Amino acid sequence: MVWHCFDGMGMHMKTQLYAFAVFVSFCAAADSREFFVSPSGDDSAPGTFEAPFATPGRATAAVRAAMKSAALADGGATVWFRGGTYPMDETWKIGKDDSGSREFPAMYRAWKGETPVFSGGWTVPPAAWRKADDSRLPASARDKVWAADVKAYGYDGLEPDGPCGFKIPNAQYRIRSLYRNGRMLVLARHPDRGFISISDVIDATNRTFTADIGDFERWSPESSPGLQALGYWRYLWADQTVPAAVDPKARTIRLCLVDVWNYPEKGAPFYLQNALPALDAPGEWFFDVAAGVLYLRPPEDADPQNDRYDLSCAAHTLLSVKGARHVRFEGLVFSTGRHHGVEMSNVEDVAFEGCVVRDFGGTGFFMHGARNCTVRGNVFHSFGHRAMEVSGGDRRKFEGSGTVVEANDISDTGRAMRTYSTGLSINGCGMTLVRNRLHDLPSSAFGVGGNEHLIASNLVEDVVLESDDQGGVDMWGDPTWRGNRFVHNIWRNIGRSGEYVRCGQAGIRFDDAISGNLVYGNRFDNCSCGSFGGVQVHAGRDNVIRNNLFTRCRYGVSFTTWPMKRWRDYFKREGVKGCIAEAGADGAAFLAKYPEFSSTVDTPMNDIVEHNVFVGGESLVRFNGSREPSVAVRDNACVERLPEDLSSIPGFDPLPPENAIGPGADPFLARALSADGMLFAAEAAPGRR
Repeated sequence: MVWHCFDGMGMHMKTQLYAFAVFVSFCAAADSREFFVSPSGDDSAPGTFEAPFATPGRATAAVRAAMKSAALADGGATVWFRGGTYPMDETWKIGKDDSGSREFPAMYRAWKGETPVFSGGWTVPPAAWRKADDSRLPASARDKVWAADVKAYGYDGLEPDGPCGFKIPNAQYRIRSLYRNGRMLVLARHPDRGFISISDVIDATNRTFTADIGDFERWSPESSPGLQALGYWRYLWADQTVPAAVDPKARTIRLCLVDVWNYPEKGAPFYLQNALPALDAPGEWFFDVAAGVLYLRPPEDADPQNDRYDLSCAAHTLLSVKGARHVRFEGLVFSTGRHHGVEMSNVEDVAFEGCVVRDFGGTGFFMHGARNCTVRGNVFHSFGHRAMEVSGGDRRKFEGSGTVVEANDISDTGRAMRTYSTGLSINGCGMTLVRNRLHDLPSSAFGVGGNEHLIASNLVEDVVLESDDQGGVDMWGDPTWRGNRFVHNIWRNIGRSGEYVRCGQAGIRFDDAISGNLVYGNRFDNCSCGSFGGVQVHAGRDNVIRNNLFTRCRYGVSFTTWPMKRWRDYFKREGVKGCIAEAGADGAAFLAKYPEFSSTVDTPMNDIVEHNVFVGGESLVRFNGSREPSVAVRDNACVERLPEDLSSIPGFDPLPPENAIGPGADPFLARALSADGMLFAAEAAPGRR
């Protein structure tokens, strides 16, 4: 507290009285169980409704003080965030000392009917836009492109995007994006849609190849600094986005990142991006990192001064929660960062409900080491990598995490890394994923690792739209991942056909030795592409596929078989030995839970396919390799048309109605969807944040 001395006793007394009033008000706030935060607030204020704080960090400090108060330890504390945008120039941190109690948690909530937005973005001032004059632009678009010297106006996210993708070492996932009125635009690319195929590999060691990219001169290093190539260089399940250089004289393209995974192969699909010569279509943009200048061809070729444009800026996570217990987040929006959105670790009884996480260059939401947590009714979309990663529980002791991920809407992942950018990845033991909707993803919806998870009543549609040799569920390589149950889900429109399908796509894929899991009561509709069925089992044992409905599927269940020698040799690999050691799969607890594992290395393929209904298509079961007589295929019904009443089929258990699958009218999700739709609608005329 600062005391001022003035000439005259009257002024001195007034100053003392004012300071005392502020002090009393602050103490009263410290004893209150409610605090308020507003973008127009002041962190030196008492945090009341009339005089709110300005930042979430200040509010957390107030909660910490309140929870330590003996008088209020049993009362918890609530922070109400008023609507508007909170610029996140640093990470909002919540730690162990900020915990609530089971009966009285610490709560961070949106004020009634308002939408607080925690933003890592930077708004382009309308006055910054001018018509671009740059010879590197394609002639067809030159008079339609605008430029903004954002560096001169204070934008400081000037480091270039790093390479990312499968097996890229130390990928940072700091990816810049541009948004018009809250909708992500397309980084300038060639071609505008689809891929180019490698015509011929000139020098595999130096990653040099040729392809039809039109006028090679326009892609020269002088015209295209920062040029990137996104491609499936060797496998259609392993993409990388890496720096590239074009040699106009030799008419070749070279990948500038050398590693063992990105040897280009003839016919591999790729496209070029992040270059002015590619900026030819409405809605595309490019950022010249060296000059700090943003180039844009606006959607509909509209004047950009009449719209709001935001560049992602923050290279840090917006919210970090470490070691906290009994904390609630409700109705908050996290948006527009170059890195990750929300990261939680070693948390217990934390609820994240009715929130929106969108528009991040990395992963939207992490929750690692979770115990009895809830992630319900949130919207997750538009990420460079994954939407969500959740882990928890003890696999060695079979202690379940108790964490429930329920009624979330998840879409649009993999903007920078296409494969393995799942909607929701889990690992550990004993999690429940229920009533979620996952849709419009380039690769898998779920990445599942660990044991005893329940994946039930989820709606999965329009996923695996790009990658090959994948499934709506991706499980790969670890024979100890057992006891997982996929029950009463809908898998619809999984995969796609065309030039870049060599293996196939499936609704659920148990790849490379995944064993001991149950698929029960699911609907598979249009989920069989290439040589894969709605369910694909690659050499695994002890899987049960029971009481499922397959419609518009070429095959119902497909098996890829291995000779016994290959199966036994697989268990000799160091990586597989490491998986067994990590799970304690050779110990008493694991073998008591899964006694069949003790002999699995010598067991022929013994999966079970029973009591399923298969409508039309070519066959219920397909073997990619030798027919395995030890696979039990029994009591299934193959019919030409879907019966009106499935209960008329002997041995088939009724399925829940389709409207019972997915989030339905979950109240938390309804609130989040509304907030997401209005995210920028309430913003005033465009302006600098």
